[in-house]
Amino acid sequence: MTYLAISLVVAWSCGLLFLAGRTLNFIRLVYNNFAPGKSWGSRSYFRFYFLSFRFLTDASAIDPASLTEVGRHYRKRAIRNDRIMLAWALGGFVLSFVLLVWACSNFMRS
Repeated sequence: MTYLAISLVVAWSCGLLFLAGRTLNFIRLVYNNFAPGKSWGSRSYFRFYFLSFRFLTDASAIDPASLTEVGRHYRKRAIRNDRIMLAWALGGFVLSFVLLVWACSNFMRS
């Protein structure tokens, strides 16, 4: 039972780390593809980041009009990856809650 729980935690952590790395890469690509003459206005994005309680910068806060076509493509991919990462994190917490309830019921039987 211990090896199963440890392997689930390691697999979930590796998945979350992989998704966080992809999100950082997409955000980097979005910031590198601003349209000529447009700036990213650092104050508004960092203010949104600190008030949103999110792990990474939210790509939906970036105005698509200030990006090139490639930047808009990476922005869509970053938003999709952010949603996948949120679902992965919530799924891991739900799974850990279910396993905790199951383990507690087994300990009460013995």
